[in-house]
Amino acid sequence: MGTRHSRRSAIVLAGGLLIAPLAACSGAEENTGSSVLPSASEGVESATSAAASAAEDANADVDCSGTSCTVSLSPDAAEVEVLGTRLAYEGVQDGEATIAVGNRTVTCAEGESVEAGPLTLECTTVSEESISMTASLG
Repeated sequence: MGTRHSRRSAIVLAGGLLIAPLAACSGAEENTGSSVLPSASEGVESATSAAASAAEDANADVDCSGTSCTVSLSPDAAEVEVLGTRLAYEGVQDGEATIAVGNRTVTCAEGESVEAGPLTLECTTVSEESISMTASLG
């Protein structure tokens, strides 16, 4: 009989160990219906804010709205992060701007659009003093 009693005790003890963690979840917490994840608009606002903040740090001119930003780069304000991607002024030669986009380098003439990673860049002004462009996702 001692063996049966030991087995029964072990089964009861194992069952108790499985139920104990569930007891900590009372279910009494109020469901507010809100998510801990940010909404899509909050994500865009956050990205826009981060891009503007990074631009201020680099003294570059960046103005974002949604998933599109106007950007001005120059030798003095040569690098900025826009929409999660690093853009850097590499120079201008023969009317073409050379821009580092993440780990790639692209060239862009005034009025021309180029795809570079997640961004599409449209160069609006290209001069030795500065490059102005619109950067947009997709």
